[in-house]
Amino acid sequence: MIQDQRGFTPEGNWYKGNIHSHTTNSDGRLAPAEAGRLFKENGYNFLCFSEHDLYTDYRKEFDCEDFIILPGLEASAILCGEDGPHKCLKVHHIHGILGTRAMQEEAGQNVFREREAIRPSVSYGTWDGAGEAGRLCNYLKSRGCITVYNHPAWSRVAHEEFVHTDHLWAVEIFNYGTVNESGTGYDTAGWDRMLRDGKKVFAVAADDNHNGGEFDDACGGYIMVRAGKLTHEDILQNMIAGNFYSSAGPEIYNWEIRDGRACIRAQVSDRYGRTAWTNVLF
Repeated sequence: MIQDQRGFTPEGNWYKGNIHSHTTNSDGRLAPAEAGRLFKENGYNFLCFSEHDLYTDYRKEFDCEDFIILPGLEASAILCGEDGPHKCLKVHHIHGILGTRAMQEEAGQNVFREREAIRPSVSYGTWDGAGEAGRLCNYLKSRGCITVYNHPAWSRVAHEEFVHTDHLWAVEIFNYGTVNESGTGYDTAGWDRMLRDGKKVFAVAADDNHNGGEFDDACGGYIMVRAGKLTHEDILQNMIAGNFYSSAGPEIYNWEIRDGRACIRAQVSDRYGRTAWTNVLF
């Protein structure tokens, strides 16, 4: 029988964040200040600008009592057709978020510098997909980051090309932007495979917002972190420890394993805005 356990720490506050977003520093429409204001006005407490292959750090500009920035980037490895780079067949997008103080100290001089760009790995015709994912993830870890494998369904990768990757902190199983763009933003099968293989890897929801206006891609997927304070260190420590949940609406207040059964305490809203408490047993 599974050992009894409580899901979240009893102490702390809940902090809401989007860890996957883009601005005019890569292919987004909003400037960083506009994007930060959008999420802050919608009740978010932290935000990561994950520009494509470009590390940014806006903590000095935007951090305040009730809102902080998590520095990071979205790194790429790309498989193109044999006839050139204009035809992208598959892509690994692995998110690097600046880690804890201990992780930064371990990386030393390798910690990313503000506005440091990295060169994507590009293959033509064929590639070692699993090897490319592993190398990219190890590289981001060596630079002091925790890592997330982003939108595997949208990336058109086979499970074997990412499920064996070591040092992943999480897999993005809900991507609000690509759900609305192409119906390719929801994918739990790869994550389930990793868990069944014994990998301890978490699941996250995010927006991947570019704010282009063709479809809604902001404030739809997020994580809620239980932490004592709204600081980079507290948020990252509790993310790494799994003291958080992912959502696109429902609020989860507790989960636990009791007498071999899982119990979730949550609050959900219906289409008319009415809310109700629910206890779900598995």
